[in-house]
Amino acid sequence: METSTIYSMGTALDRARAMDIPVEVLVSGQWVRGLVVTADSHGVVLAAEGGEHAVVRLDAIQAVRVHAPVPGRTPIPAQRNY
Repeated sequence: METSTIYSMGTALDRARAMDIPVEVLVSGQWVRGLVVTADSHGVVLAAEGGEHAVVRLDAIQAVRVHAPVPGRTPIPAQRNY
């Protein structure tokens, strides 16, 4: 039996925050990179290198890149050709 999970941008940001993984969010055609410091139903705070941070509204985010493997992905072993 297969199960499904809704993997939203909010879920991706929450998991990245919990695991201290850097993300990039696409806002108005520009990628903004940082660690998720906090997030709520309105926005997210990303801490960048050099002590800077960005506050981004969730409704302005067009995509999220998480710098980690896909959660729950089971690798498929390579087949051998005999």
